[in-house]
Amino acid sequence: MPHNDSCNSNSAFFFLSGAILGATAALLLAPRSGKETREKLMEFGEELRERADYLPDDLKERGAKMAERGREMIERGRALINRGTDILDEGKHYLDDKKEALNAAINAGREAMKRERETLAEAMGDNE
Repeated sequence: MPHNDSCNSNSAFFFLSGAILGATAALLLAPRSGKETREKLMEFGEELRERADYLPDDLKERGAKMAERGREMIERGRALINRGTDILDEGKHYLDDKKEALNAAINAGREAMKRERETLAEAMGDNE
């Protein structure tokens, strides 16, 4: 029997969550002025508070836990994004350094080749 109660409370929680999200979306997307929308949102918030008093305590606890878990997931996501951005920046700096070194090597090779050509041209001119 506890499994059935758990399923029923889960179903009720998800139904209520869906209703809240749907109503919020409808309020925000409805073509009204900002003042009317704010008034509707306030009315909706008051109605939710009144309905929340009738929810079983376990649903309230689950909702609070899920909200906390959501906040933790958002924070972890932000941390991962920041870490990824840092790694990307490090990679860019690394590539810039390697590009600079490669360009310097290419330029040094060109200069060496130019000197060798001049030396060869001088040597060829002396032989004639």
